[in-house]
Amino acid sequence: MDRNAENPKEIMKLDPRFDFQGPKWSPDGRRVVYRKNKFGSREGSIEARTIADGTTTVLYAGLGLQDFWWTADGRLIYSQAGTSEDTHDLWELLVDPKTAQRSGEPRRLTRWVGYAPGLVSVSTDGRRIVTTKGYHQTDVYLAELDSDGHHAKTEKRLTADTRFDWPGGWTKDGKEILFFSDRNGSFNIFKQSESASNPDLVISGREDSRSPQISPDGKWLLYIVWPNDKGPGPVRVMRASPSGGSSDAVLEAKGSFANGVSFTVDGEQDIQKGAARSFPDFRCPASETASCILAEAEPDEILFTFFDPVHGRVSEAARVRALPAKFFWDLSPDGSQLAYGEFKSEENDSITILTLKDGKTRRLQLVGESTLTSLSWAAGQGGLFVTTKRREGSDLLHVALDGKITVLREDTGRVFVSPRPSPNGRFLAFAVRTTDSNVWLVERK
Repeated sequence: MDRNAENPKEIMKLDPRFDFQGPKWSPDGRRVVYRKNKFGSREGSIEARTIADGTTTVLYAGLGLQDFWWTADGRLIYSQAGTSEDTHDLWELLVDPKTAQRSGEPRRLTRWVGYAPGLVSVSTDGRRIVTTKGYHQTDVYLAELDSDGHHAKTEKRLTADTRFDWPGGWTKDGKEILFFSDRNGSFNIFKQSESASNPDLVISGREDSRSPQISPDGKWLLYIVWPNDKGPGPVRVMRASPSGGSSDAVLEAKGSFANGVSFTVDGEQDIQKGAARSFPDFRCPASETASCILAEAEPDEILFTFFDPVHGRVSEAARVRALPAKFFWDLSPDGSQLAYGEFKSEENDSITILTLKDGKTRRLQLVGESTLTSLSWAAGQGGLFVTTKRREGSDLLHVALDGKITVLREDTGRVFVSPRPSPNGRFLAFAVRTTDSNVWLVERK
């Protein structure tokens, strides 16, 4: 656009199969530089696109790329996940600002262990590099609900580690929350009552086990197993006894993201797969006569499929045109309806409710609210629990089916996500994401 911020000009069309971050200007201002990551993969590249003719040049390609900066003296500074667990590196690569051609091999400037670098910026003279360095964690909280289910009492932090802990479902009697945590390295499944000090380990293993839920008839614990980097393969839905023990496969995921893809609350791909919003995913209803539903993603569509805990796939339930990075959803307790929304969509102040029997939809308008991030049905289908994200912090809401909003929590330092009400309506479990981050200065010798 021009200097008056008018007459915008399209530079390029974004491929929905990829996550684009940036953009930034090249040192001479003739190119736009951006990071491009393939959804469902750690593969990525830093690319420069010439404004005049649309020519694209790959400056660097690799795994686990994060932020970057192209300096006036011809160095591409970029951060990247390391080859070993919990390590991140800061690199420099010589790239000619005039031709966008690289020379030589990358040189590592520094390595961090345990903390991940964020934004990268470089001083005009190229001698000082500033980067944020920190880590995220999520914890599971419980709040007791009033008898109407619309107001929350004092909350309690259930998990006390510094890892990722995400709520899944509840035991059939509503006395224990099922959650998954990477406190042991890979994601394992735990359960814990409101009064217990420590959780019980239910499912363990070297692969990531996620999204624990009880089958409608109460006979099975269902969960998802993600392959690790050393053993790629499709995501599997598994079943085990509600008390744990040996497991059997129910089905294997299909589609473009069959190996699993995870997104942050901001809609960015989480290359380390530590976020809660992911595909494939599934939900099981409370009703014993209803079916569980699997959600699988294509670049611009979500496919929902009924499945049986013993026999696997049954039939297609619905298709929704949406970008998976921005999509969140839940299945009603009686299994008859889907509720879904899109983060930062053009209609981000509304929720769509889809009836599975006839495919009809209606829109639930949320007046005065925007930037929705997740939702779940309340017990007995008495409305929805919804989370939002603001510039600083977030809100946890109860939304009645007529659109009336009740604020349960609002916070400037925490991000609420993944609400999970107990089947008896007494408690609401939810995840709270916090960030510990500092700005660091790296001086180049």
